[in-house]
Amino acid sequence: MKFVLDIETLPAMIQEWERLSPSEPPSKLQTKEEITEWREEQYRRTALDGTYGRVFCVCLLELDDKNQPGKANLIYGDNEMVLLESFWQIVGEHPRPFFVTHNGLSFDLPFIWKRSVIRSVKPTIRFNLAKYRTDSVFDTMAVWANWERQGIKLDTLAQVLGVPGKTNSGVEVFRMWEEGKHDDIAEYCLQDTYVTYLCYCRMNFLPTFSKSDFQITKKHFPA
Repeated sequence: MKFVLDIETLPAMIQEWERLSPSEPPSKLQTKEEITEWREEQYRRTALDGTYGRVFCVCLLELDDKNQPGKANLIYGDNEMVLLESFWQIVGEHPRPFFVTHNGLSFDLPFIWKRSVIRSVKPTIRFNLAKYRTDSVFDTMAVWANWERQGIKLDTLAQVLGVPGKTNSGVEVFRMWEEGKHDDIAEYCLQDTYVTYLCYCRMNFLPTFSKSDFQITKKHFPA
């Protein structure tokens, strides 16, 4: 079973960030406004670090061994523990799942693993995060860059390959969350996952299917 995967993440819970905040403002910052702006920037950046940030949404597009579309699993909400449990239950039903991601080796998969450890959610499988191979994870960013450090953005790759691109930006996720637009975040995550799927198919000369060919199932876990 193949899973095309993408996640959306949020900054740390503010109480946790205040408790764990590891650094003090640089001495060059003098005014209260400068310090406040610096602290806000540091806080927002925790969304990119599984040590502090949290998973809000996971999308898994299922493909069978013949690359035929199956379910589109959308798992999202503020109850991160239950969300992670649901994720591991889905992937654990398949003994050797194959993951398709964009920057998943460096971001998505390690982020999920870190949050699972922190939340005491035991994984049902072990991620193989070895680089320079594609036998268990096909990372479109890494493969396109031939494993060089300089990657390519998903939207840029989509444009180059002539497939529909992203509909929003990850920097907008926190704003949408603050506005209570949880379903919109899930739809954005679904679109990113579908774009990753299209890029994967183009890079492997495989036929593609429309997003409507996937059976969308949603699991929303509010706090």
